[in-house]
Amino acid sequence: MAKKTTKLIPIILCAGENGRAVLFGRVEKLPEPGQPVTLRDARMVVYWSAECGGLFGLAASGPKTSTRITRAVPSTCETRWQEYVEATPEAAAAIDAWQPC
Repeated sequence: MAKKTTKLIPIILCAGENGRAVLFGRVEKLPEPGQPVTLRDARMVVYWSAECGGLFGLAASGPKTSTRITRAVPSTCETRWQEYVEATPEAAAAIDAWQPC
């Protein structure tokens, strides 16, 4: 019997008490309010360039010029998150290819 594979969904998650920690990763299903979120291949967005067009621009098109993103870790579990934005395949590919700060 073939093993079932789950397609992971790329998201940007605003976490922490004030939602100021911006993380990129993939989830098995979209987050539910009040529930912990486990991000796979998680990276922190330390800074994004104004050229990105804000958080939604980052999620739509990916990083630009002076954006700073960390290396990936296998997973992280966030219990205090404020918001998530689903990333486009284009943005996810650009973030995956972005050189870490």
